[in-house]
Amino acid sequence: MSEVPAHRGLRLASVLSVIAQAEEDARHYDLLPGNRDRHAEAAQQADRCAETSRSLARRLIEDAFPGVSWAMIERAAL
Repeated sequence: MSEVPAHRGLRLASVLSVIAQAEEDARHYDLLPGNRDRHAEAAQQADRCAETSRSLARRLIEDAFPGVSWAMIERAAL
């Protein structure tokens, strides 16, 4: 059974929120003084979370618009 369109929109909004928070976390850890190794690892984890979420967001968008690939969207510079 396919997902209700409104649920897809809410799911995408949630994923985009996770991306924004992960990017903010990565910037935060990059700027913290102190244990650079620990902060660098935390920033890397936040970057990985953001990248995983970007991949999911791309799939959600492509699934919502059959026949439209992420590469097409990038070429259109949206």
